[in-house]
Amino acid sequence: MIFLIVAVPIIIVCFLLFPRPTLTALVLFLCVGAVVGVYIYVQQSDSSGLAGMVSGTSTGASACDDPARTVLVKLSNASDRQLNVVRFRLIAKRPGYSNELYSDYFTSNKIIAPHSVFETCWALNQYRGLETLPGKPLASDFEWSVEISSVEFAG
Repeated sequence: MIFLIVAVPIIIVCFLLFPRPTLTALVLFLCVGAVVGVYIYVQQSDSSGLAGMVSGTSTGASACDDPARTVLVKLSNASDRQLNVVRFRLIAKRPGYSNELYSDYFTSNKIIAPHSVFETCWALNQYRGLETLPGKPLASDFEWSVEISSVEFAG
């Protein structure tokens, strides 16, 4: 705001003293600003479009042999770019119910090549995990889902 209070009078004085160079500089400044704005918009829209091509699913405990890592998560990269980081939320619900009984945020820094899939079993948070729920249910008692929070592509 202070910049505008100082800049506007300077531009008005310059315009009164040197109208043509001031208008030329102002138009050049606005053009550069527009080009930078369009570039940033294109970069952001490209990233958000690619982020939609990353998906995650979970089949729960059906394919995990390690008792410490009880939930299988599959991350798919359907884009044409290498995927460096995926942040996601793992959610557990009782079959037939809509409320979440368990959810936690995870980060995978496994590099996933274009059009590839990465799957591994994840350990649940021992302080917020299933052990804290009444009746101490097993991971196989729930329907698991994955919600992608953010992704980072190479380059």
